[in-house]
Amino acid sequence: MARENIVAALDVGSTKVCCFIARVLEEGRFDVIGIGDRASRGILEGAVVDIHAAGQAIATAISHAERMAGIEVQQIYVATSGGRPASQRIRVEFPVPGPRIVPADIRGVQNTAYARIDTKDRRLLLVRPLGYAVDGVDGVENPLGMYGTRIGIDLHAVTAEAGPIANLEACVRAAHVEVAGILPAPYAAGLAVLSEEDRELGIAVADMGGGTTGIAVFNSRGVTFVDVLKKGGARLTEDVAYAFSMSFREAEEIKVKEASCLSGSPFETDTLPDANAEESYHKNGRHVVPPYLRQIVTPRTEQTFERVRARLDETYAQMEAGRRVVLAGGASQLVGAARLGELILERQVRAGSIGPAFRIAESRTGPAYAACAGLLVHALGGDAPAALSMPALAPAPTHLFARFGAWMRQHI
Repeated sequence: MARENIVAALDVGSTKVCCFIARVLEEGRFDVIGIGDRASRGILEGAVVDIHAAGQAIATAISHAERMAGIEVQQIYVATSGGRPASQRIRVEFPVPGPRIVPADIRGVQNTAYARIDTKDRRLLLVRPLGYAVDGVDGVENPLGMYGTRIGIDLHAVTAEAGPIANLEACVRAAHVEVAGILPAPYAAGLAVLSEEDRELGIAVADMGGGTTGIAVFNSRGVTFVDVLKKGGARLTEDVAYAFSMSFREAEEIKVKEASCLSGSPFETDTLPDANAEESYHKNGRHVVPPYLRQIVTPRTEQTFERVRARLDETYAQMEAGRRVVLAGGASQLVGAARLGELILERQVRAGSIGPAFRIAESRTGPAYAACAGLLVHALGGDAPAALSMPALAPAPTHLFARFGAWMRQHI
């Protein structure tokens, strides 16, 4: 198997660590030949809080995928919601000395914008030029050869706190794998669940994970906004476990298989449902009443959508996202989530799934695996239009991380 045709991806979430190993096929398609799933340990709200436990979960997921694929990966792309990823938009102009724009002019405006990215105590995860302007005229994709006296650029960068990113890198390197790149999870999820038409029209992705809820906005220029909100679907599981006096694992199973947040259900009332209702059933000796279950999960899900709406409405992303939202992440799998989302967000909402570009088991095409699949797309160029390019980025200093990784290999 030609190693140059192999791409590996790792989604490190608060409730699940997932690894995909894929063979790159023609026309940007992927044959996923290795899959590794592992319940997360040592991860809270997307960030590493126990480096040994998290490292073990990551190593196990990678190892399972490698055994299934029959190959050892050398490097891997990683998706995270840790470190509070946040967008920066930078717009600069640069004088053009000659009558026409030449490559040096484009490099000059790119480098000027790049130098203005605020990376104090933060790490750069993603940078995208969204477009150029010539003499104040926006919407230029490729200014090379155009006449003008000034060239401008609109740059989008996503950064995260340096400490959490360094801890995540150390965990991955402890598994004897180098980090090819760390990307914000909502961006990666969008690459897997959005079509080209979605991006052309403008759309938002709500990546509803266990410990966080991510937002990414895409349009014809690429990804234009990324943010991550604390708290996710794990709160629903905690509520169910408390209400029915059961373990977290039992509550998660009931939430995934039985819970619904369908709005307008005839069972929804302002009073506690009758425990003797015909719709009730027993789970491991515990009495579960579906209308009661619905009353538990619906308010939490409403809160999540309200926070997503508030974040979109208070930023420039509101205009760029249009009136459509796609749901991704494991917490979006609740029955009725899309319908409830439409009511709260006042936008068209649909459930996301991994597209036809992936040859993968049906059980892994759901929204819970979107970020991992999207990393594979990123490895082949992601959302960046071909005409909009950036100079190669200087790698972050790695000597401290390398030493720490070596220490981890000796002690885990």
